[in-house]
Amino acid sequence: MALSFWILIALVFVFTYVNGFHDGCNVVATLIASRAMKPHPALACAAVVEFLSPFAILVVGSSVSDTIKKLVGESFYTDPGMRSTALAFITAGILAAILWNVTTWRFGIPASSSHALIGGVVGAGLAAFGTGAISWGYFWGRVVLMIFLTPAISFVVGFLILKLLLQLTRNAGVGVNKFFTYAQWLNMTFLAFNHSFNDSQKSIGIVMILLGIYGGSVDAIPVWAIACAALCLSCGIAFGGFKIIKTVGTGIYKVQPIHSFASQLTAGAVILSASLLGAPVSASQIVSSSIMGVGSAEHYKAVHWNVAGKILTSWFITIPIAGTLGAILYFGFAMIF
Repeated sequence: MALSFWILIALVFVFTYVNGFHDGCNVVATLIASRAMKPHPALACAAVVEFLSPFAILVVGSSVSDTIKKLVGESFYTDPGMRSTALAFITAGILAAILWNVTTWRFGIPASSSHALIGGVVGAGLAAFGTGAISWGYFWGRVVLMIFLTPAISFVVGFLILKLLLQLTRNAGVGVNKFFTYAQWLNMTFLAFNHSFNDSQKSIGIVMILLGIYGGSVDAIPVWAIACAALCLSCGIAFGGFKIIKTVGTGIYKVQPIHSFASQLTAGAVILSASLLGAPVSASQIVSSSIMGVGSAEHYKAVHWNVAGKILTSWFITIPIAGTLGAILYFGFAMIF
């Protein structure tokens, strides 16, 4: 492969690292906020799980990366005569996602890295190839629909799970808090595993697009791509985005062990379900929604709805802003390539 291929591959895994740094911290936010574990040990444990999880792709399959790979029609970026246009397109899409991620991290906003990547790729794809190149069925069915559906499901499931737990523990002694404190460790493992399994496939999907641009196979995922995605995600989460941890863990609701347990269980289950459907969902969106649901189940007025409103706003503006950035960057790179 050409040197430019490996430069772009490196750029993909810069995004993956930022994704781990930006989104991965959501898997430990409530664990830290409930004082079940100190920040650095929590991040270290999550990093180990996030490294191992992507290798499950070899057994379970890669429906999420297939969705990313097919957002733009393969015939547009695999045509040798369109290589320059395709290179400008994919470079713009990746950089748009990185720029938006860094911006939202700077202000501690738990926006979605997944939606930033999808927005960047679709915006650059529209600018490069036109509306006919976008697989609108995948975009509307597995991306836009899930932006509305997964937070709603997370909110309702979180609400119901906490109601059930409160009912089951209404006569329990103070020792029940100790149970939920340690049970969170298992839940965090479940959540981190599903987060990494879903998020690693987004970067792998972009690697497959690059392989297609350079004339390689777009069917078989190279093991090195899985290993690199796993390593970069785990390194990103190991360093943690503490501003986002604070926003998610304490900014929405005052989380206790029972709330954290319910939120983690909810988020992990929703992300797992989405992965099996091939939907590239947002961990930050799902975790935040589950906390809102959990908080509402106990004390609706104690939820910081002003913070929740800012988070909700970021969900709706991420794809349009990243898409616009992708289109603008494409026109700049088109002159270079």
